[in-house]
Amino acid sequence: MRKLGFILSLLLLWTLSAAAEEPKPKFEGLLNQLLAPGPLIIGHDKLEHKDCLDCHQPAGGIPNIKCLDCHKEIRRDFDAKVRFHGLMSNKSCIDCHKDHKGRNFDSALVNQKTFDHGKTGFDLDGAHLKTDCAKCHTEKRVQKPIRQNEIRYFTTVNSCNKCHMKEDVHFFKGKFKQKECSLCHSTEKWKPAKPFDHGKETDWALVGAHTKLKCEKCHVKKSKTDVRYEWPIETKQCMSCHQDYHKNRLSPRFRNGKCDVCHSQDTWKLKL
Repeated sequence: MRKLGFILSLLLLWTLSAAAEEPKPKFEGLLNQLLAPGPLIIGHDKLEHKDCLDCHQPAGGIPNIKCLDCHKEIRRDFDAKVRFHGLMSNKSCIDCHKDHKGRNFDSALVNQKTFDHGKTGFDLDGAHLKTDCAKCHTEKRVQKPIRQNEIRYFTTVNSCNKCHMKEDVHFFKGKFKQKECSLCHSTEKWKPAKPFDHGKETDWALVGAHTKLKCEKCHVKKSKTDVRYEWPIETKQCMSCHQDYHKNRLSPRFRNGKCDVCHSQDTWKLKL
């Protein structure tokens, strides 16, 4: 009997110790218990201990401004009318984000299969339709109290350059620096790109044998491991690419770098 009592005492002590180590669940506010349909989500739970009118209107409902006073990042999009929340400014926040459904309710759930990406101001087409959401939306909900490993969607910028910067082999300068990839490339695939009008864009038309050259023949790679090309070539004279074969063997009047006086762009052989 004594042995059994000793064992029961140990079990009781172990149970009390384990209970003391477990975090106490956040309790539901009394006013919320009396008037609301259920507990608020984690993140809003502190609001249960305040005046309901901090969020609710006296006649019922929650105006958007009450939500935006706290959710300042979304308010910036809302005011600028950009991205998903900014383009949804004619809707009420509570149309999509319900509450009073329990501490662990996901009020910001995004169904990746059914979500209409066009509502963000950026339609998905071509290869983008097959791309996993996490390839573009790389941020996590690390500042949120729950589901911190899930995707944080709404801060992604609608720009080719922001996502494809690491794949940019052009290393453009000057007026080309801010050009969007979509001016030459399609979302179906990167290659082939749209034809580049060298004469229109650079004031240096490619004719003759130059039309058959690969870009890197003139726009050399930075190194063997860095395949970005240097743009633009600073000079447009022949000898910016071609070595002076004649050197000082010609008379002074032919030493001006104007190779096309004797040569054509079709062939180096002399014009006869």
